[in-house]
Amino acid sequence: IKNTPKCYIDLMKKCWDSDPSNRPTIIMLENILSEWNRCISEYYKVNRDGNYKYKVLGINNQLKDDMLEFVKADKALIQEQANTSVIQSHLQAYYTSRKLTEIL
Repeated sequence: IKNTPKCYIDLMKKCWDSDPSNRPTIIMLENILSEWNRCISEYYKVNRDGNYKYKVLGINNQLKDDMLEFVKADKALIQEQANTSVIQSHLQAYYTSRKLTEIL
């Protein structure tokens, strides 16, 4: 899927490893996803004023890189959604408005 963070793709591939012993355990998955969620939440809390600092304290470089991948993917998704029309009607659709009493 377009703009999916690489760290997420890598984790998904590990989960699909043909050798089950190479797959992460549910505990490992929970820890990884919780850390990503914590860092991303902290990032948005720190940057809620719009002055993006890319600074979250107490995380290692790998976690910081992962967090930034998610932030960039989120920004790309927001931009993509802003560029697409919200209302996309079907060319052959036919709409009429009626009073609710006519339907009931």
